Amino acid sequence: MTRAGGEKRGNNRDRYARKTWMLFLFGDGIRVECTHCECTLIRTTLEADRIVSGSSYQHMNIQPSCRNCNAARNNDPEWIAPKNTKPSFW
Repeated sequence: MTRAGGEKRGNNRDRYARKTWMLFLFGDGIRVECTHCECTLIRTTLEADRIVSGSSYQHMNIQPSCRNCNAARNNDPEWIAPKNTKPSFW
């Protein structure tokens, strides 16, 4: 059985490296803000949100996201996080 996102997600090492890259590029190496709701994320709460859904997890196609926003956004590239729903994970 294939997970949502399929084999494009890669193995554990690939996902760990992707999160590390996002933490350093978009944040301070430890914390990063969700692209959508701006809540603070750490490695365990960070998800790679594909900008173009169904495409690859290449660096140019991912952005940091919390679980709530990533799930709510689904495949809608124009989705905007509702105001005042900012969860805090830090």
